[in-house]
Amino acid sequence: MDPCWSWGVMALLCLLVPGGHPVPCRVSISPEEPTVEFGTSLLLNCTSSCRNYSRLSWEVSITKTGPRGPGWVSLSIPNVTDWSLELQCFGVFGEQRHIAATTLRAYRFSPPQIYLGGDMVAGREARVTCNASARVSPSDPPNLHLTLRGGGLPPSTHQGPSVGSAFTAQPKQHGQEVTCEAALRLGHRTISANATAVLWVWAAPHDVRVRAPHTVFTAGDKLTVTCQAEGNPPPRLRWELPTNASWELQDSGSTVTVPAAQRAHSGTYRCLAENRYGAGADSVDILFQGSSRSPLIPVAVTLAVVTVLAALAVSWWFYRTRGWKLMSD
Repeated sequence: MDPCWSWGVMALLCLLVPGGHPVPCRVSISPEEPTVEFGTSLLLNCTSSCRNYSRLSWEVSITKTGPRGPGWVSLSIPNVTDWSLELQCFGVFGEQRHIAATTLRAYRFSPPQIYLGGDMVAGREARVTCNASARVSPSDPPNLHLTLRGGGLPPSTHQGPSVGSAFTAQPKQHGQEVTCEAALRLGHRTISANATAVLWVWAAPHDVRVRAPHTVFTAGDKLTVTCQAEGNPPPRLRWELPTNASWELQDSGSTVTVPAAQRAHSGTYRCLAENRYGAGADSVDILFQGSSRSPLIPVAVTLAVVTVLAALAVSWWFYRTRGWKLMSD
């Protein structure tokens, strides 16, 4: 059988193991691997597995403070100013003496911070960096791990105070969240913290499109030409239109309307989209085909010409075949 104990705030006597041999009395420290942030307080307990001790105490290089009770004694450190401190707890049981030892380790841990390398513009190289810092006992370098993930980026992990990711920015990444996780491992304990940031991906004007329901018109027709463009921030639109032509701008300048088009409205309609990251353009050619005329006019002219030619031909035929002569005065 294993030794068994019944605990409140103290330990009772241990049972005998099979064969009638008593279990040796021992002391233990809780927590077993104490870690604490530098400059803060800490409370430890030393507990005896038996109550028949003659002495139960701490052996440390600092002033011992803390309450005690049957089978236990505490150690209170109100301000930890040592990066590493050896601690011992001992109990005297008749002629026996048992010692439990551990090392108190202090640390400093600055949570991670995410840095975005200036303006991120779609199609251009960008970088996200996460930094964190930690300090532990001078003899032990900090076991610090950083992981950067999210924002449409592949996860990146690095052991050390910094981790970064370089990528080509895409419009779809705008507004996505990137997370940095920092983990400081102290023995069997891990101190963790994380930080988040939102990616702001700007974009020069692109997908500029100029459209018109009809590209050929006659006098008096209504002309409508529209312009659409993508970009972040939304691009400003500017038109280059045929000269000496009247027109109206609608829908915040995205639509050109000519209520009654004339010949002067024919030509190239060019839309320029601009923001602080670039410009784009597209155009459409509008053609004028003139006013429509009645088809009877050319038909009548044609018939008249044909009639005259026919009369001349008949006259000529009679003249040759029947001896007609021209009348003289």
